[in-house]
Amino acid sequence: MRKASLMERVQARAPAYWPLMREQPLWAVMFAFSRINAARGLERLISSAGHKKPENVNHTAFPELDLQRAVSSLIEDGVYQGLRLPEPVIEEIAAFAEVNPCFTKKEPKKGFLPRNYRDANKEREADILAAFYFETVERCPAVMKLRRDEALKSIASAYLGQRAILIRTRLWWSFPAERISEGDLHMAAQNCYHFDIDGWRTLKFFFYLTPANEGAGPHQYIRGSHRRRRLQDQFSLTTGRPTPQLERFYSRKEFLTITGEKGLGFAEDPFVFHTGTVCRDQPRLMLEIGFGVSAANPAYQKPDFIYGRLG
Repeated sequence: MRKASLMERVQARAPAYWPLMREQPLWAVMFAFSRINAARGLERLISSAGHKKPENVNHTAFPELDLQRAVSSLIEDGVYQGLRLPEPVIEEIAAFAEVNPCFTKKEPKKGFLPRNYRDANKEREADILAAFYFETVERCPAVMKLRRDEALKSIASAYLGQRAILIRTRLWWSFPAERISEGDLHMAAQNCYHFDIDGWRTLKFFFYLTPANEGAGPHQYIRGSHRRRRLQDQFSLTTGRPTPQLERFYSRKEFLTITGEKGLGFAEDPFVFHTGTVCRDQPRLMLEIGFGVSAANPAYQKPDFIYGRLG
């Protein structure tokens, strides 16, 4: 599999960024400078957005959650793994996903039921790595309730340093795949460590709705990499990095894989180096609820928008 050159990757992905700049002209400034640690610190200073103490909550699906421990872990490690969904919530979201069609980013109007993904593969030149529910996720009451959960908002607001705003909700399947290319992996954010640039300050909550063992595409990240960054990784056009390069800077004990039963959840600063992994044995259903400090770019909300990383 030939590896695309930097220029080829830039040329292929550049058109995806025009809608973002058109909707929010200052997006380009954020995109250029938010990858630099000093600039991120300066933005927090100007915004008076230091980390805060989380507010107490009354109504939440996570009554036993230690909010301060979650915030402290995010500050130090960039990830907190102590979330768990109640069984009724898991069952409701999983039931919704089973009976509603999901869609690929390349064909956002050609849906299929997740149990039929092998048949859907037969109609395509490449196997499906990921399929999403796009705006239909808002038809699931359990997801809508989680988006308003007081504990999640309290953690996000304390970590981001000001009132957290919901910017994205995604529910998607990852499927076992063999006929795939490097470009497919990059588009699905799998098997390539990278960081996300959705805003100056963002925080995402992820929940496994199916078991995520080693063969079911577990999430991986590099602990503390949101704080410690090589200069060449900050002053670069790309957000993805080959694993061997990262292994020369970060110790092996900082490379972590999040496995667990259905219902396991974690919070992550997406500036941490992270990656999804390709499912080998069974599909994986995952929910993401993302918060930021300003309204999401409208271009992100379009079902057919493909956010191609320059990595």
